[in-house]
Amino acid sequence: MTTALPVRADALEDGQAAIRRKDYATAVKVLEPMARQGQAVAQLRLGELYYHGHGVAENNDTALTWFERAARQGLAEAQYHLGNMYAYGLADPGNDRDPARLAAQWYFEAARQGHANAQYSLGILFLTGTGVVQDPKEAERWIRKAAEQGHADAGLYLQGR
Repeated sequence: MTTALPVRADALEDGQAAIRRKDYATAVKVLEPMARQGQAVAQLRLGELYYHGHGVAENNDTALTWFERAARQGLAEAQYHLGNMYAYGLADPGNDRDPARLAAQWYFEAARQGHANAQYSLGILFLTGTGVVQDPKEAERWIRKAAEQGHADAGLYLQGR
């Protein structure tokens, strides 16, 4: 695991504020140097910009690279995005790798940190047996964790049981 270099908090906030203003060109300009220096949140945000094509050309491969760098530093939101990219076939898992299994691994990393969307997604994988051994009890355990945090779909699922 790589350790992120310290960065001026206001520079990171400037980049995130630019995203909120939809000033994506400025966001890329501010965030990219920090991301290259190893700042995990900047890597996550840059990945999101490439994923959506905001301020840069949409590029799933580049988004994947930034998400993976942030995910390997333990950032749950990046781990969740990385899981989504594998789950939805947006990332090449490489030779002899199962994308559903990679999705499950990244969802688990984020879910165990309390990321509600990852908990729900992991629960669905256990429910369907996608990338993991099918286990309805494990599925309900993860979905319940998500519901306890207010995840709407998780709550609806549990109400229907």
